[in-house]
Amino acid sequence: MSEETRPSSRARRAPRPKPGLNVLEERIGHVFADRSLLSLALTHVSKAGGGGRVGSYQRLEFLGDRVLGLAIADLLYEAFPQADEGDLSRRLAGLVRRETCASVATAWDVGPHLALGPGEIQSGGRRNQTILADACESILGAVFLDAG
Repeated sequence: MSEETRPSSRARRAPRPKPGLNVLEERIGHVFADRSLLSLALTHVSKAGGGGRVGSYQRLEFLGDRVLGLAIADLLYEAFPQADEGDLSRRLAGLVRRETCASVATAWDVGPHLALGPGEIQSGGRRNQTILADACESILGAVFLDAG
């Protein structure tokens, strides 16, 4: 690409418009009846207004972590009828991990949808594995509340 056709560094840093939430809903396989739940599930504490932690995804993340654990435990219980509690626990721990949740969020392309504060945006928060894992769990919590 020649110097004349390459966008300026300022243009490359300019904020890109967020894709619509319908794009994310399609990827996760759920259309929200209450889309405010999805918006909340994508709001990092750095972006939450005066509500701080309550206005962020943290409560949904808490719920989503438990929903994920229960769903995987149920699947393992059915899939391995001869396994003892220790074996089931090891399998559960191997599946329900921060890295796995971050990978799911990456597959869903959650990053562009995240509502982050300026500091998190500057530090690459849309690719931060911890934030992506937390967002994955919060989305699961939001889907649970929206659909049961």
